[in-house]
Amino acid sequence: MEKISHQQEQNTSLLRRILPVLVVLAVVFLLLQFMASMKTEPAKLPEQPQGFLVETHSLEPTDLTLTISSQGTLHAKRQIALLTEISGKVLTMSPAFTAGGRFDAGDVLVTLDPADYRVAVARAEANLASAQAALDLEQAKSDQAQKDWDSFGKKGQPSDLLLNKPQLAGAKASLKAAQADLMKARRDLEKTEIKAPFAGTVLSKAVDLGQYVGLSGQLGMLAGTEVGEVRLPLSNSDISKLNLKNRDLTEQPLSVVFSDDTGQQIQGTIKRLEAQKDSRTLMNYAVAEINQPFAENILFNTFLQAEITGSTYQDVYAIPSAWMMPNDQVAIYADDKLTIKSLDVFHKTDTYFYVNQGLSTSDQVITTPIQAPENGMLLRRKTTTEDDKANQAASETVGAVLHEQLTAETEL
Repeated sequence: MEKISHQQEQNTSLLRRILPVLVVLAVVFLLLQFMASMKTEPAKLPEQPQGFLVETHSLEPTDLTLTISSQGTLHAKRQIALLTEISGKVLTMSPAFTAGGRFDAGDVLVTLDPADYRVAVARAEANLASAQAALDLEQAKSDQAQKDWDSFGKKGQPSDLLLNKPQLAGAKASLKAAQADLMKARRDLEKTEIKAPFAGTVLSKAVDLGQYVGLSGQLGMLAGTEVGEVRLPLSNSDISKLNLKNRDLTEQPLSVVFSDDTGQQIQGTIKRLEAQKDSRTLMNYAVAEINQPFAENILFNTFLQAEITGSTYQDVYAIPSAWMMPNDQVAIYADDKLTIKSLDVFHKTDTYFYVNQGLSTSDQVITTPIQAPENGMLLRRKTTTEDDKANQAASETVGAVLHEQLTAETEL
């Protein structure tokens, strides 16, 4: 009995020691369950579709009138050094004969002293009269000799010496020489008035009143203002695009629009292509003409920008340069994949590439920059609906998170 009672006491003592531990474990379990019930699940973000998101754009063909840009300086088509054909002292000068002066064709610019040349004309006229008199005398002698021969009844023909023919021929030659001398004297007198050979302007003058000018002395530099010329450098590609080598520019001149640094525009035409390239730059040069440039207040040595109007091409695609890849290639979106196409670019500017082969209206050109594009690369085209869905999903996610945060703060 005592043994059974002792064993019961041991069991009771063990239960008393274990019971607090069980109570603590139960409390911890209940706390964990309570905390788990209070825990909120993290917001689930919508699954992102696979593929690089890109924007695309389709192009429509149009007609293109080709325009080539160039530049050059305006020069006079006619520019000469005004020289004297005789010598003499400058007697008078036209008010227009000064740097920048304007004149018309035939205007007297400079007059040399004509006194000596008038004397020469008078002397030549006197010599001509003397030669004419000598000829008349020799002719009379010849006629008289023939009459004497006939009156004496001599047979045959008299000799030339008897008829005074050698002296008559010499008198005729002297008369022609006197006439030539008079003509030259009169021409020299006319040359004392130095006239403008064309309408133009004075670039510079080299003489002044009272100055003696020798034979072939330079009086100044003249430039014609009726037509100006601009040499336009063109590359071989430009020549080919404008078809200048196969074009008769005298019959079909190319139209050019020039503009100066103020933005003023003036029309011109390309009239010829120079026969040789520049030895240093190896550029071709086309020569354009501008009629009456001074009437448009365009002065010589003015730097002009030129836009040359060439041929018109049909069914041309204009692709912005930002969409193009190296080697005249472009990225195309097709069936959620990237395709690289090579294009036939026949003309390009700073902003556009112009293509007439290799592209169609059904092609979707990728406008989003891709750092390392490859054929077959997975893509995803950006659309308005997709943007709205993405924005809506993001808004709902943000709203749910804010709602949970507000609820938690309220419960606390």
